[in-house]
Amino acid sequence: MSVKVTFKFALGLLTQEADYILDAADAHSEINGRLPAEFVTQQRALLGTVRGTASTQKSKTANVGGYTVGQNEALTTLNDLVGRAKESAKRAFKGQDVKLRNEFQIGITTPSDLASVLQRARVVQASCVIAANATALTGKGWVAADTTALTSAIDALDTSDDTQETAKTERTGSTDARNTAANELYEGLLTIQNAANNQWPERVTSNSTVRAQFRLNQFPPRSERKKQTTTVPTPAHS
Repeated sequence: MSVKVTFKFALGLLTQEADYILDAADAHSEINGRLPAEFVTQQRALLGTVRGTASTQKSKTANVGGYTVGQNEALTTLNDLVGRAKESAKRAFKGQDVKLRNEFQIGITTPSDLASVLQRARVVQASCVIAANATALTGKGWVAADTTALTSAIDALDTSDDTQETAKTERTGSTDARNTAANELYEGLLTIQNAANNQWPERVTSNSTVRAQFRLNQFPPRSERKKQTTTVPTPAHS
């Protein structure tokens, strides 16, 4: 199951606010007494992970979604070669409808998913390699070099498809790592803010500046704060 973020605002806002809060924690080291050892340093590391993984994840996203440029090029080449192999077969085995359909996939165009396209291409390629078929095809202008080119096109498209599937898997892992780090960072920032709230309570007017540095009453966003607030029911009068 994929990891989801536990907050309902943009990741960019989290990293921006994290900078402010962690800078405040560095500037006011007295807060460290209210936090676990090396806590601020750990949050800095999480911030770096969120930023780094977010960037990596975007680059991986560019490699998936529909066909890639490499796949489109390989598919165009494959379709061209398969089409020419079929036309050559129709000339070489004129009137042999069963052979043409079974061995050269004449008239078979579905399903159209990539795996099915590759499978049909492999059937055509295998038929071109059969010695008797190769001789007949050569007589109609399809030579061994064309079969070799078809084999290479199949391999190229198959490799391209494997690359895309790997990118999809990496993207999922990258997103999960980013979201896990973001969730930990978010909770860490709330912990720092809570420590700051206890160190510099709001009732003391002179604390307003340092409280602002820790983004108290500014982060999380108002909508998130409302969600976290538990409403205490008013006791009924007897």
